[in-house]
Amino acid sequence: MYIVGRLIGWEMGDSAGSGRFRWVVLGITWMAYMSAYLVRTAVAPLTPFLISGLSLSKFEVGLLVSASAFGYMAFQMPAGWLVDRIGVRKMLFIGPVVAGGFILGMYAVGGFMGAMGVLVLAGFGCGCFPTVATKAVLNWFPLRERATAIGINQTSLNVAGIITASLLPTLALNFGWRIAIASMGVIPITAAILSYTFYREPQKAKEVEAPKRGPTNWSNIKDVVLDRNILLVALACMGLCVCEFSFTGYLVIYLTEAVGVSVALAGGYLALANLGGVFGKPLFGALSDRVFGGSRRKPLLIVGVSIFVLSIFMQMLGVSTPYPLLIGVIMLFGFTAIGWGGMNLVLASEFAGRENAGLAVGYAAMISLVGNLLGPPIFGWMADATGSYSVGWWFLTASALVSVALLLFIQESKRKVR
Repeated sequence: MYIVGRLIGWEMGDSAGSGRFRWVVLGITWMAYMSAYLVRTAVAPLTPFLISGLSLSKFEVGLLVSASAFGYMAFQMPAGWLVDRIGVRKMLFIGPVVAGGFILGMYAVGGFMGAMGVLVLAGFGCGCFPTVATKAVLNWFPLRERATAIGINQTSLNVAGIITASLLPTLALNFGWRIAIASMGVIPITAAILSYTFYREPQKAKEVEAPKRGPTNWSNIKDVVLDRNILLVALACMGLCVCEFSFTGYLVIYLTEAVGVSVALAGGYLALANLGGVFGKPLFGALSDRVFGGSRRKPLLIVGVSIFVLSIFMQMLGVSTPYPLLIGVIMLFGFTAIGWGGMNLVLASEFAGRENAGLAVGYAAMISLVGNLLGPPIFGWMADATGSYSVGWWFLTASALVSVALLLFIQESKRKVR
């Protein structure tokens, strides 16, 4: 272990912003986050199989897409509180083990309610992220690299989406959807063991607070919860979550029913959308750090305006749409609607300061993820009620517009860490 640690740059004296180990930390948290997110992204590529296998309506499919989001959302603030108290390393182990352990149960579910229960419980394990990964980056990276590092870290979500979108439909066609989705449970458990083995907390980081094990400081919680700017960040990004998870949750069904492509090809388009997000997250982070002078709001405004326009274009797609145009619109939608994640986490933590960074990230993420919880079922209900996806796309257009309006009221000058 010592030799391996020396080879990867692990020195017990490393501090935040120094040495090679901060990049090892980024790799460890990336791996753990990606493995847990395999669980969250496993439902969308399998929606056609779940509709037939469990006799579901589009509304029920939307509920399943949101099921893991419920546990994920509900555990955000507790995860932020816990990581501030017990540290990153333990939480990197707990989260993936819970997520992977429960998703194995999808193999045995017999109906809609059983699937809902399993996915909600698996979502609690996923809910250790993004607060844990963000806290690790805040501990190890200096301000000048922080948004870029978190942008890179957030690409783990999109890589998970690419893996599930490209792999699961083929696995389901050959082995059945139960084996396909349950197979996603082994990877998080393995990643948890590796993360716990190799991750280390910074030892000499004067600017990083040690985990706090004393009585809960309720005044700190009150300060975070009542912070006007943190709340605005959370509410604005709730609208962006509506757009992101409705888009990813229904893209496969929309392309098969409205555009007339095969299930396997539609899964490939979903993978391309996630690939767009892979490029978007580090680029938006670099824009924030290097071009916009540390502003996190400006990249989010670009994203909101882009989604507003692209959601209008999406409903114009049809069987006669040229493939290059189809690919371009989907990848650009993924680049913005999936690629924005990370800026909100950095911004919320900077309004709260280092001591309460985990709590602020968890609180903001918990509120934002209400959009993940409500967006897909509302989109699906609109499709069921009208027999068309057009109203659903206009719903995303309106959500993006509200997000842009809320972002305009955020006062970045009030950040405690700049």
